[in-house]
Amino acid sequence: MGYAARFEAELAELELPGRVGIASWDLRENVPVLRGAEVEVHSASTIKVLVMITALRAVADGRLDLDAQVELPADRTKGTGVLFEVPSVPRASLRDLINLMIVISDNAATNAVIDQVGFAAIAECTADLGCTGTRIERHIMDTEAPGVLRTTALDQARVLTALAEGTALPPQLTAHALTVLSRQQVVDRIPLLLPENARCWNKTGEIKGLRHDVALLSTDDTPQVVLAVLVDQLTDAVSNKGYRGGDGVEAIAAIGLAAWRAMTQPSTGSHGVNGA
Repeated sequence: MGYAARFEAELAELELPGRVGIASWDLRENVPVLRGAEVEVHSASTIKVLVMITALRAVADGRLDLDAQVELPADRTKGTGVLFEVPSVPRASLRDLINLMIVISDNAATNAVIDQVGFAAIAECTADLGCTGTRIERHIMDTEAPGVLRTTALDQARVLTALAEGTALPPQLTAHALTVLSRQQVVDRIPLLLPENARCWNKTGEIKGLRHDVALLSTDDTPQVVLAVLVDQLTDAVSNKGYRGGDGVEAIAAIGLAAWRAMTQPSTGSHGVNGA
C-alpha cells in the first residue's frame, strides 16, 4: 500500500467543514490524491509562492538583483505584515521583500515584488509551471481593481512539486526558495500537529471565511510529499471574524497530520505511476 492509499484511508476518518480542495502525492510514487482539486477559489496569500518563483527567475536571468534596493511607496497595503507599520523605512532589498512576503506574509512587500516583476511575467511563470486554474491579475488587498486572484489545490501542488523537483528554478535559487519557505512563521495549519522533527516548507492564505495552506513535507532535508489544502465557504464565527483560527484551521491541521501519518508508514505492495 503506497502513500495515496494510506492518505485516502486517513482522510476517510475526518469530518471536514466548508468546501475543501485537496491535492497531494508522494514525490517518488507520483500517485495523486485529489478531492475538489480543480475547483477555483480565492487564492489569498498562497499566490505569494508563485510571485517568489517569478522574481527568482528574473534574478536567474539577470533582470533583477536580490540585493538591489526597492523603493517603497508611502501609502502601503494593510493586512498581514509589518511594512505598513514602519512608514519611516523608505526602501528594502528584493531579498528582504521576498523574505517578508513569505515568512510573515507581508502584503506591502508582496505588492512591491509584483511591481518589480510585472503581471505578464507572473502569468508566464504560472502557465510554465502547468497551472490551469490560477490567475494573478491584481495587487494583494486591492479589491477595487479589475482582475482576480484565483487558484486551485491542484495548481498549488504543481507549483510546489516543480520547486521540489528543481524544474521551477536553478539549483542555487531552488535552495534559496526552500530555505525561505522553511522559515514560515504562520504554522497553525499543516505543521501544527506534526512531530518536532518534521520538516515542512509551507505558505498559508486567509481571508474571512477561507483558510488555506500548501506545503512540502519530509522526515529529512529532501521534500517527500506535496500537500495543498484549500478551504472556503466556512460558516463558523471565528473563521468569519478575522484571519486566524476557526474550523478551517483545525481541519487543515488534521489533514496535515493525516498526510504525515501516510508518509511515515511503511509501504507495502506496489502502485503504478500516474501523472498529476
